[in-house]
Amino acid sequence: MNPKCPACRSDSWKIGFSRSGRRRYKCKSCGKKFDERTGTPYHWLHKPEEDVLTATVLYVNYPLSSYQVEEILGLFGIRASARQIERWPKRFGAFVKRIFKRYKIRFSKVWHVDEKFTPHKRAPSERWKRGKRKWAYQITVLDSESNVVASYLAPERSTEAVKKALRRAKEEAGFSPDIIVSDKYNAYDRGVNVLGRRTRHVRAHFEGKWIPYGKGAVLLSNNRIERYHSEIAPKIRSMRGVKNLKQGDQFFQVYNSMHNFFRKGRLKRILCHLGLKPSWEGLTKLFYLARDF
Repeated sequence: MNPKCPACRSDSWKIGFSRSGRRRYKCKSCGKKFDERTGTPYHWLHKPEEDVLTATVLYVNYPLSSYQVEEILGLFGIRASARQIERWPKRFGAFVKRIFKRYKIRFSKVWHVDEKFTPHKRAPSERWKRGKRKWAYQITVLDSESNVVASYLAPERSTEAVKKALRRAKEEAGFSPDIIVSDKYNAYDRGVNVLGRRTRHVRAHFEGKWIPYGKGAVLLSNNRIERYHSEIAPKIRSMRGVKNLKQGDQFFQVYNSMHNFFRKGRLKRILCHLGLKPSWEGLTKLFYLARDF
């Protein structure tokens, strides 16, 4: 079956093969020429799809630097530079979001929010030889099932940064939670107001608090999100922090999406629903199907 035109979505017909051996198509309606990779994260790449996907999953999901991933791939005869490996995750972020728009995650109505110190570029300093280290703040919103609702890499720890992270979470989930749990940092007291009056704010750090909820009570603490931040800490160290806030924010959004993607057999269920095998080949084909979602 020939793919649809990426410009006008009409049927296409085959006109031959490119120099790399891929099929080329021409649209019957608008005359646009394209190949089978157009509109996928593999477009304009000369590497095999499975190699690109393997490198991306290794770099995003595990606390490995791009040079370590390059070394591991080299053991299996896959040639990819560290610079290429750093750029590839950005290609998959938008497609993972498309998949989750079709197969929506059912976020719970109890959320946890906390911030994680993230090294940023150094600022000039007369006292320090290498300059004074600056810090960014990774603000994460996690639900009670350990799914990441949203995150925001803020240049400073403030009420406005908390509000932006919570607005993202509300937009992503499509609703406000019944309860949101934070530590005792003052910015959360005013920041949670963007969620609405019906959301109850509970301040609990490591100690658990019994809170009436529904027909019973729940024990709430922020240990869940602290554990998640301890998981991403090795990744931040392997990256040596972030050099650019915008690009760092984009990377962590891809990281969060991949975290949700591989949890609790979610990926296997999506592949089986689309008639694909739960394997690297099936995962590779999933991103071809995602361009039509």
